[in-house]
Amino acid sequence: MLFSQVIGNEPLKALITQMVDNDRLPHAILFSEDGSWGAMAMALAVATYVNCEHPSGGESCGVCDSCHKYGKLIHPDLHFVFPVAASKSLSESEKKAPISDYFLESFRQMVLTNPYFGEEDLYDTIEIDNKNGIISASEAKRLFEKLSLRAFEGRYKTVIIYLPEKMNQDAANKLLKLLEEPPAGTLFLLVSHAPERIISTIRSRCQHIRLMPLSKEEREAAGIYARVKPEYRELLLQLFNAGTAKSVIDTFPVWEALSEMGRERQKEWCFYAEGFIRKIYMTASSLENLAELDAEDAGTVRDLAAKLKPGFYETAFKALEGAIASVESNVNPKLTFCNLCNILLLSM
Repeated sequence: MLFSQVIGNEPLKALITQMVDNDRLPHAILFSEDGSWGAMAMALAVATYVNCEHPSGGESCGVCDSCHKYGKLIHPDLHFVFPVAASKSLSESEKKAPISDYFLESFRQMVLTNPYFGEEDLYDTIEIDNKNGIISASEAKRLFEKLSLRAFEGRYKTVIIYLPEKMNQDAANKLLKLLEEPPAGTLFLLVSHAPERIISTIRSRCQHIRLMPLSKEEREAAGIYARVKPEYRELLLQLFNAGTAKSVIDTFPVWEALSEMGRERQKEWCFYAEGFIRKIYMTASSLENLAELDAEDAGTVRDLAAKLKPGFYETAFKALEGAIASVESNVNPKLTFCNLCNILLLSM
């Protein structure tokens, strides 16, 4: 991927290419972002640039053999690590200790189709049936084996780790050893949505670069809005209707539907709900120009902004963050979402 293909964060692109050109690039960079807004695309552009045979003007040439292979994600010195779990597509022996290599072809196709994918998109692609993906010690062991070899063709052996916060303790400890004593000519690029959940010793050995949020126009160009599932909106509006009518029984279908989703979908719905409530809050605060309303939601948002109590917003955000924490801690989903719906209803 070329930097010109990465949407937004123009100052950051210039900073990174300057570091590369001045031979000041750190051996490990942690890219963090709030959503799937370009960190993977940026990591791929960096990996392409550092191995380009003829870079010029802060951009890869796009035509050399290295750029061609990076463009197809098939360069022999490019390695991917991402959270996985046992899948029906794996053999019985592979299911015992699944690693990224078993899903690499489908992962490549997903990234090439949409580098602005999210965690749920990954799990749907590798078909892990609503399981929570992890990066295990088996993954770290395999990475050690790959990096023990010299680079085949490129200047750098490049490792892109998607969601390093999904590493279990054994994997994190093994990666820490690699970061403390990196093999010569190795570049680690970590893409995180929750850097605070990465162990501090790993974070301290990386140059942390925070990507700025994309504008509405940039998000639309990246196709991010298209990933919002219609059922998320429908469930949230059902909940608002129940809350404004003070009908507890009407919340039952909502929390039952949420409890039957996989964990990643449950978290994604909570994030969607937070974003929708933010729009209502901005509108109620006479800041509609910051709410980024679209035609489908504008009327509903304005109507709710006129009805909801001022104290609703803080209560709602705390409840949604609590639900996300409960999902991540494997709390019974029916208890989690029944409690969430009750809190939201009572605060409306």
